[in-house]
Amino acid sequence: MGKIFFNEDPNHFVFSRKAAGYERITMEDAKNFILQYKDTQITDFFVCLGASGAWYDSQKTDNIMQNYRRWIEQGKTDENETNIIVSSVRLVENFYRDYGTSLQAVWVDTLREIGIHPWISIRMNDIHEAGEEDSILHSGFFRKNRYKNRVSHREPAGYYDYALDYMFDEVREHYLTVIGEALERFNAHGIELDFMREIYSIGIGREYEGIAVINAFMRSVHALVKKAEAHWEHEIQIAVRLPDTPEKALRLGFDFFDWVESGIVNCIVVTPRWASSDNHMPIDMWKKILKGKNITLAAGQEILIGAYNRRGFPFRYNTYETAIATACAHHFQGADAIYLFNYMDALQKSDSLKTDDGRDFSLCLDRDIYRKFLRTAGDYDLCAAEHRRHLVTYNDVEAIGVPARRQLPIRLSGRKENPTGFSALRIATGKIAPSQRISVILGFSYEASFSAEDIRVYLNAKSCRFICEEAPHDQQYPDMRYLRFEAENNGNAVPVSVIEVGLREGRTELHWAEIEIGEEI
Repeated sequence: MGKIFFNEDPNHFVFSRKAAGYERITMEDAKNFILQYKDTQITDFFVCLGASGAWYDSQKTDNIMQNYRRWIEQGKTDENETNIIVSSVRLVENFYRDYGTSLQAVWVDTLREIGIHPWISIRMNDIHEAGEEDSILHSGFFRKNRYKNRVSHREPAGYYDYALDYMFDEVREHYLTVIGEALERFNAHGIELDFMREIYSIGIGREYEGIAVINAFMRSVHALVKKAEAHWEHEIQIAVRLPDTPEKALRLGFDFFDWVESGIVNCIVVTPRWASSDNHMPIDMWKKILKGKNITLAAGQEILIGAYNRRGFPFRYNTYETAIATACAHHFQGADAIYLFNYMDALQKSDSLKTDDGRDFSLCLDRDIYRKFLRTAGDYDLCAAEHRRHLVTYNDVEAIGVPARRQLPIRLSGRKENPTGFSALRIATGKIAPSQRISVILGFSYEASFSAEDIRVYLNAKSCRFICEEAPHDQQYPDMRYLRFEAENNGNAVPVSVIEVGLREGRTELHWAEIEIGEEI
């Protein structure tokens, strides 16, 4: 039985329905949204209740509907507003007026009816549109306290500078109010504290000092959960969404070691932030740290994927093959569950990612592929049997004093038919069957002229044979020259591979690398 944890963000449902032409959300629409996930491998569904402000009828903090009414009163919008955000909020408002309840309450109840654990998820420091003085997305608390941020010693100069600083008592008290009300209102299996929106929650230079403050805050949350357990008469689990490495989490002020030892948390979700899935997260290291502890370790996947941050280039989406590959590698390294963030449904099919032979890799945009993915990604054996592409990726979260982690790009050079050195890349793939074809695909800069025969490639100390020059399906960077190499599969392929690349003559840069596990030989 596979195990997938699924996160639904606070506004995707109404955004996507509004974009599809919905003028009203019915109760049937709300329930059918959840029913589509029945008979998949989703065991736990995380309903995000809001961003900066609540997207349900919160009584203890202001909510998105109150913002909408305030904007109408102030003449900033009207009921004919076509802006996608504002008109989507109108769908929330109309649903509440029609049925006297929130979408989230309907989803929690429906999830329980079909046997999926309903969680509520709290974004602990969401700052969407933080640079705007009065966005409809801002909570009243943020508008009034926007300068209680992590750079309150100077003017904000970047996006994350606007994140609220948990060193202020008022910030912590506000989020305890948000959490307390959510636990009172929703009969949930668990609550997730999503610190990845945003992880930069402690003032610059106070991260070490902030560890004790966040630890005390977590104990306050735990006390609220215990109170809610008494009210609902069942256990309520606590999950935390944290950065990719243990060191990075601690250096940013999040001492999960203390939480685990104190029995405060039940689940840790290890994840990138947003810009790319991360195929190099040390899930095996997390597993060893948590050995003997009653902690569920979930490996987070994003819908986007890239080799490194190429500013000015469009973001690209995971295909079925790349997303299944990420899940397969996480399973191999010991993840107890695959956690999907931004893998939310779409209402229309797209031809934009179809290949010449008619295959569609659009994943969320194709209903059949979407369902197949959700019935496969939670199971290691099913993932390993698929045609998959294991990409070298990067992580988009940094911590002061911790080296940034990325493997690409790499400069290559050679003279007199001898490489001046070989560069190595590490890729976890999980198990590879003796019958599966193994290829190495590399993407090089067009600027330098070199012969494909001058590229030397080794996979796990065995020479790879140059096959052809061709781009992979849905290549990430279209301005690259892609070479395909065949690797030997002697029936003893290892689950973690090292690619070595050298250039005999000339100079170039390597920007892309993947191991493709193909169909049967």
